[in-house]
Amino acid sequence: MQWLERIKRLPPLVWLPLLLAIFFNKMAFSNLILARGDTFLYFYPYWEVAADALRNGRIPLWNPHLFMGAPFLANSQVGFFYPLNWPVWLLLPTPYAVSVSILLHLLIAGMGAYLAGRRALGLGRWAGLVTAVLFALGGYLTAQVEHINQLQGLAWMPWFLWVAARVFRSKLDNRWVLVGQGAVGFALLFSLQLLAGHTQTSFITGIMLIVWGVAHWLEKWLLRNSPHGLGLAFQWRRFYRRLPLVLLMGGGVAVLLTAVQLLPTFELIQQSSRQGGLTPNEVLSFSLHPLLLNRALLPAYGQSLFSEYVAILPLTALLLAFLAAWQWRQWRGVVPAIALVLLGLLLALGIFNPLNWLLARLPGFNLFRVPARWLAVYGLGVAMLAGLGWQMVLDRWLVRRGDWRSLPMRVKENLWHLERPFRYGIWLLIGLIGWNVIAQLVAIFVPTGPEAPFEAVGPGTLLVWLLELALLFGLILGQRLVYAPEHRFRFKLEMRQPGSPWLLLPLMLIPLFWGTRTHPYNSLTTPEAYFDLRPPLARLMAESSCAEPAEECNMPPDRFLSLSDIFFDVGDQAEIDTIYANQLSPEAQYDYTIAIKQKEIIGPNLPMSFGLATVDGFDGGILPLNSYSQFVQLVLPTETRTTDGRLREHLTAVPPDAWLDLTNGRYLITDKVGDVWQEVSFGRTVFFDLEFPITLGVGESLEIAYLPTFEATAIAFVSEGEPGWVEMETEAGEVWELTAFAVGSGVVRADWPPRTTMRQIAREAAPSRLVLHGPEQGIWQIHGATLINMIKDGFQPLTLGNYRLIHSGDVKIYENLDVLPRAFLLSNWSWQPEQTAVLQTMQQPEFNVRETAVLLGNSENQMQASDPDATAKITRYEPERIEVQTSSSRPQLLVLTDAYYPGWQVTVDGESAELLQANGLFRGVLLPVGEHKVTFTFAPRSFQLGGMMTAVGLILLAFLGMALLMMQRLDSR
Repeated sequence: MQWLERIKRLPPLVWLPLLLAIFFNKMAFSNLILARGDTFLYFYPYWEVAADALRNGRIPLWNPHLFMGAPFLANSQVGFFYPLNWPVWLLLPTPYAVSVSILLHLLIAGMGAYLAGRRALGLGRWAGLVTAVLFALGGYLTAQVEHINQLQGLAWMPWFLWVAARVFRSKLDNRWVLVGQGAVGFALLFSLQLLAGHTQTSFITGIMLIVWGVAHWLEKWLLRNSPHGLGLAFQWRRFYRRLPLVLLMGGGVAVLLTAVQLLPTFELIQQSSRQGGLTPNEVLSFSLHPLLLNRALLPAYGQSLFSEYVAILPLTALLLAFLAAWQWRQWRGVVPAIALVLLGLLLALGIFNPLNWLLARLPGFNLFRVPARWLAVYGLGVAMLAGLGWQMVLDRWLVRRGDWRSLPMRVKENLWHLERPFRYGIWLLIGLIGWNVIAQLVAIFVPTGPEAPFEAVGPGTLLVWLLELALLFGLILGQRLVYAPEHRFRFKLEMRQPGSPWLLLPLMLIPLFWGTRTHPYNSLTTPEAYFDLRPPLARLMAESSCAEPAEECNMPPDRFLSLSDIFFDVGDQAEIDTIYANQLSPEAQYDYTIAIKQKEIIGPNLPMSFGLATVDGFDGGILPLNSYSQFVQLVLPTETRTTDGRLREHLTAVPPDAWLDLTNGRYLITDKVGDVWQEVSFGRTVFFDLEFPITLGVGESLEIAYLPTFEATAIAFVSEGEPGWVEMETEAGEVWELTAFAVGSGVVRADWPPRTTMRQIAREAAPSRLVLHGPEQGIWQIHGATLINMIKDGFQPLTLGNYRLIHSGDVKIYENLDVLPRAFLLSNWSWQPEQTAVLQTMQQPEFNVRETAVLLGNSENQMQASDPDATAKITRYEPERIEVQTSSSRPQLLVLTDAYYPGWQVTVDGESAELLQANGLFRGVLLPVGEHKVTFTFAPRSFQLGGMMTAVGLILLAFLGMALLMMQRLDSR
């Protein structure tokens, strides 16, 4: 066993980065990237913009790419001021910056858990390593790698316990030095968590610290008359005096240090759709279902679970944690660790725990969703107890070996009898395993939710669990199953010397390694998933590029709206499979396919990575703005509300033209899933684009806005109802009136008049104008139209309405031919005192977005003839500064269809003017007659005040640091 002795001589912390590299070998040693979930669609785009701004020396205050404009810096999830983001942003491409940050913060989490275990529980070095590995590489943290800001905040959670234990158990007599040390430590840690951008993690950590302190008081009360209390050397009077002061001072300094981020965020919360908190149902969404406890807490090999519900640890770790919890009378700090386990597990149950219905109505708790995130506290508590349990087994083994010199005095005086708690722990694990059978039956009648449908564990997993339990019997109790022919069952349990506790380490590591193989960090795929351009992206980037000289190219890109889902098949899938068949696993190939589908439809937030602008966006935090959520209600179905800003999931058809025109929605992305091929004559089928259906009644007509050059002999329709007739003007100037007739089920056709020569067809068959007229009675519902050349056997689908098809591949891109520019002038406007009244006015049939606007406020309405010569041209467009040159012969309202938000200011010819909220969402300013230069600038006072407070906080922190150093030097004398 010389190899074991050599391993034991190595510093334990050397193993932490080594094990991290083994678990995350793909991320650490390959060029593969994460290309799934929130990492791909949320954090990559935000980090891309933040890194670009940082490299250019700019603080990105405003985001013009999403939601028709929204605050950028105030969205704390970006983590712009988080200090550990800056190096990776400056040095690495975005996907690799995320990968390095994941590895770095898992290492930070492990080091913090190591220090917390050693200080709070008095663990040895190797027991501290057990705690570090189980927390940093355990199921919960490694399942959260897709939420990089959450992982960054969680990495600092165990450091709080280290600071608290270090301060409150210090033997220094100078109270103020201890209070100062604790305040500085808490201030720095809370600042790091808050700047990382996941505020819920900071809230969970604060509650965890309070529960930890109360549990210490409870431990002292429980053991005050106990003859045990092994190692309970704790200054309780100091604790009670220091804790409130340390928390107040540390929290106050942290608020000052992070004010540059907090104040803009608080301002955004006041304008957010989440202002005032969430409803209890929203707070308790994504609660851990009790039927999933088995899957959530035990590793199921080869099976995956919704990542928010994963907190798996090996059975060995859970048993060791139970052994440690059993000794709560004999080891200090066990009761607080048990409290963390219970706190995390009970609050993670969310809606299934009656207490949470009360908590969901309390300030703080009512700001956050996903109760399952409390599993982080459970994971930390179990990791600390498991480290202590391993320490106890090691001490017991050393005692039995007679190796007294390597043990502390307290172990020589107290030996632990582990047989009884071991058996109870085994039965507890058997009960947790058996819960899978009960849950499987109950799940037939009680569903566990669409995000995590119940799936029973496989037989292979059950076999591994039983094998692990059998090995535990031998290693901890020394019981082995041996062959005994004389015994009735041919086998019996035989007592032998317990095995080495060092063998428990691989018994934890191996199941943990294989149990996390289904976690997201193992499904890495080719970097082309992010870096390569797909045709729709390339087309829109080309459309938004400026052909003018660079100094004159100041126009913002026109917006698009994507209505496509990813249910279509990728056209080059066979080529992709051929290229990557021997390079990527099936899971990685699947992730790559999903990623390129998201780039085909330009999924939510991806426009940020490519300099495009979209009407909607995606955010699960404090965005979108409340004004945006109310504005999009104009086009959403009744009683439908988008909580995260996306419109695609809720829209069943293309929004009304007027709404798209107003939002500067020039481009529309859809897929071909709803389009059809239909037979239009014997043996001839053609393709119909069904994206823009129309309905024509008696006396109604519609002119097709864009006609591609195509020599046709007929036009066919997929339609319902009574067919009308078609008016066509040829390139030769002839006007034909064509009667439509049925040629099949749901298909009608109108043929050109017969011609005698092919030359006449070539000259006259290409239509220059097409008008569709309604029937003499009834209605004609037209779903799609296609031009047909019967002679050359060709066809050309048409787009109904004011749209032009500019790209057709896996998805289609249409151009809105009647869109309004980003900035325009209006001669008429009215006022409404409330936002609701503004939107109601816009819903009236007589409201015309091209002639009038509705302003929020109280003043006189303006009704006058329009000025045909009025012009507005954007001459400079930057995220935080926009300049518009206008000219008019009458007083005008300038409408800029970017979101109105506090902090935007406007000047007209250098003089300050009033910025108005126009049409519920946009910016407006009233202009007098003449030519004017209008300048919009974004300079929020919250950011300016926050910057000054952060400067004060830094000065205060430096003063505290110097004062502590001086006081420590005086004490040392």
